[in-house]
Amino acid sequence: MPDLYDEPAYYDLAFSFRDFAAEVDIIQEAIRQFSRIEVRRVLELGCGSCPHLAEFVARGYEYTGLDLNPAMVEYATRKAAALGPGARILRGDMSRFVFEPPVDFACILLGSLYVTNTRELVSHFDSVGRALRPGGLYFLDWCIDFDPHTDIWDTWEVDRDGVHLRVTYITNRLNRVEQTYRETVMVQVSEGERQRTIEQRCVKRAVYPQEFLAMMAARPDFEFVGWWNNWDFNQTLDGEEPTNRPIAIVRRLPA
Repeated sequence: MPDLYDEPAYYDLAFSFRDFAAEVDIIQEAIRQFSRIEVRRVLELGCGSCPHLAEFVARGYEYTGLDLNPAMVEYATRKAAALGPGARILRGDMSRFVFEPPVDFACILLGSLYVTNTRELVSHFDSVGRALRPGGLYFLDWCIDFDPHTDIWDTWEVDRDGVHLRVTYITNRLNRVEQTYRETVMVQVSEGERQRTIEQRCVKRAVYPQEFLAMMAARPDFEFVGWWNNWDFNQTLDGEEPTNRPIAIVRRLPA
């Protein structure tokens, strides 16, 4: 079965339900409230098809995206080329990368924290710490598991330009001690008379709230800023309400 990550146009369409302009509005509000430096250079990790790219560039930011999949990098590079010199896409592993010169803001969106164990998680934050200027923010969308990880099954449909997608998102717990689970995204494509199924599977390590706080407290390079529900700074998470697209923000400390 073809891999969804090797079909970036379908991946782009499958997750196009978001309001990208509104999300960049929230990111700018986070910068306004919490960044201690002026932000010009933005780094998105696990950028995939770069759906926020045009919004960042239109607002005057220099955008760099980092992704491991060659097809995604090629697809996003074509997007970046159409927007001029203010954008570039690099191929690299988010669990260990070197980026120079440092950026003013880093983000990872829609749960795209693809690490499989604790060593990779620590190495990821080491890499982000090196890539981010002191005073800058690291913005994490849906990367902290506030609910005990249970099997999830969600389905939605997308129609555009004669293409119909039925998308199914599934998680299955693998190991309670290692906090790993399998994430599956299956896309059934109907395009005229042609029908096909594309699937992406990967193993991810869950990150729970208290271990995240403990990890940030133990690190000399980051401080915890806060976390909020549903991309809304009026909804501070207190653990009593159901969560949906929680965001967490940490800030790079001076050396």
